Amino acid sequence: MPRLLSQDEIDALLTQVADEPRDDGERSKADRASNVKAQLYDFKRPDRLSKDNIRSLHLIHDRFARSCSASFSAYLRSMSDVNLVSVDQFTYFEFLMSLPDPTCLSVLSMAPLEGNAALEINPSIVFPIIDKLLGGPGQPLAEVREISDIEYRIIDGVIKQALKDLQESWAQAIDIKIEVVEFETSPQLIQIAAPNEPVVLVTLEIRIAEMSGMMNLCIPSRLLEPVIHRFTQDWYSVSASNRPAEISFWINELMNEITLPVSVFLGRSKLAIRDLVDLDEGDIVILENRTYTPLTVEVNGVPKFSASIGEHARNRAVKVISRIEKRKQPIPPTQPKKSEGDGGPDESATK
Repeated sequence: MPRLLSQDEIDALLTQVADEPRDDGERSKADRASNVKAQLYDFKRPDRLSKDNIRSLHLIHDRFARSCSASFSAYLRSMSDVNLVSVDQFTYFEFLMSLPDPTCLSVLSMAPLEGNAALEINPSIVFPIIDKLLGGPGQPLAEVREISDIEYRIIDGVIKQALKDLQESWAQAIDIKIEVVEFETSPQLIQIAAPNEPVVLVTLEIRIAEMSGMMNLCIPSRLLEPVIHRFTQDWYSVSASNRPAEISFWINELMNEITLPVSVFLGRSKLAIRDLVDLDEGDIVILENRTYTPLTVEVNGVPKFSASIGEHARNRAVKVISRIEKRKQPIPPTQPKKSEGDGGPDESATK
């Protein structure tokens, strides 16, 4: 028959167990919980993209911002600057709540990716752009209102230019075709994702003269999931090795769009003041040049071509004969240095 322990024996056993060190396998749940480092996680904002993916997207859209700066400057004929502000992950509901109402919101298709994205341009910069395109100074409205159909047709050219630059920037990772499928002024009427679905929000700042505003590109994360493995640092390191040739190509493309004044120098003539005062319509001024003397064609004030005068389609014209090569300036001969005490002829011989 087992013997029951007295209260003193029970207390002695408990005291001995409390004093003995415990093995890792015999720790209590409280001890294990005290050593576990908890990490905060917001189930309303699940982050589906890694930091490397976000960094790659940042590089792509930084290039997109630089392309937009050049394109907007040429399209608006005014100094424009587009800067990438951030690339973050939010829920679609948070994106909608951050937009003004009304605004300029376009739904985009990004074939072959399944789903739609959204491009929003703030009214604080949309109306100055419209005013600039209509020949005004680019001033904002005193009171923000909805964009009319005619005004959207005007701003549509700027949106298409931005989408062209975006498509070329994405071409480093994936070939896509971006098109506008819907336009809306109220953000609440656009549903490209569920309210709690995570999206990638690319925020850019547009500056035109003294006016500035924000442009937001919203891309649902599920749209990127099939191709997210392509957004790594590898493609950027490969493309960076080809950047000198790429930069040279874009410089040439931009240079081809620059307009320069071209003038033709016909010749000179000397006239007395009395003859100059008596000049009238139909009078003939005889120049020093002969009819067969080649004329000089100047580009931006610099002589570039030799040409002959003529007529083309009932318009006065010149025909380029040859290119004027730039002559190198002759290098003046260096004078030999005189040695100390060198006074020309021998002084002793002249005395």
